[in-house]
Amino acid sequence: MSTTHIASAEASKSGARDANSVERRRRKRAKISAQVHVSAANAPQPFEEICKSVDVSRDGLLFMSARAGYCKGQRLDVTFPYSTAAAALNQPQTAEVVRVEDRGNGQHGVAVQFLVAKQEDAVKGAEAGSGATSGAVGGQAKQQSIVLAVEADRRTADTMRNILQNDGYTVVIVATAQAALEVLRTTVPAVFLAEVEAEDMSGQDLCLIIKRNDRLQRVPVILLTRAAQPADYATSHQLGAVVCMAKPFKPERLLHVVRLVAPPPQVKNVHGSRMQANAIERAL
Repeated sequence: MSTTHIASAEASKSGARDANSVERRRRKRAKISAQVHVSAANAPQPFEEICKSVDVSRDGLLFMSARAGYCKGQRLDVTFPYSTAAAALNQPQTAEVVRVEDRGNGQHGVAVQFLVAKQEDAVKGAEAGSGATSGAVGGQAKQQSIVLAVEADRRTADTMRNILQNDGYTVVIVATAQAALEVLRTTVPAVFLAEVEAEDMSGQDLCLIIKRNDRLQRVPVILLTRAAQPADYATSHQLGAVVCMAKPFKPERLLHVVRLVAPPPQVKNVHGSRMQANAIERAL
């Protein structure tokens, strides 16, 4: 076989691998509407903009932008999900552009992949520099690991509880908004979840109450919607929710989003988490 044919075959294989990789990422993505803050501080012409996510996977996301300057291989600082209502929650991650699509009407779909390894190295370096011990970090994580959810459907509640507790979170699930407000009187959760179409009080109303409370306003709120209408997503973001997800959802997608807004405890204690959750629920 000639050198030209060998090079052509290798290029064909490389293209097939790239196509397969893109297709795998597409299959793993979930449709999650949330704000995305993008910046390129090291670019010849630095810029930043707030975009809207389209699809999200475990290791990256696709967002929409009117900018025409994105290109494959470009490094970006990406904050997802991004909230203007609680700046302290925003954690930028280094990402690399893996694909740019022309969506028409001046819109571009930009797919990025997070460079997780770099971020983990930076976190380890920061912990070593501060002299933090694993016990101190674990203790802090356990104090901030309560996930409070309003969910009336027993099957969905059990799914939420199982997948989040297995990741080390303390999970408290109540059936009504009023019960959630009772928990919030004495507890500041790491994450709050509620359904937009909840019966006794909408998740959006609950989000507004939380964001207007000085003690609770930094709690990230994840709203779930059965209707999945554009107005639901827009209103949820305006009220300060970091993410609005369509329902029903895949359990692993919910876990991924919860991890994004509140990293899981570094020391898992599922038995202790269940005891703490049961104690709160009995107090109601």
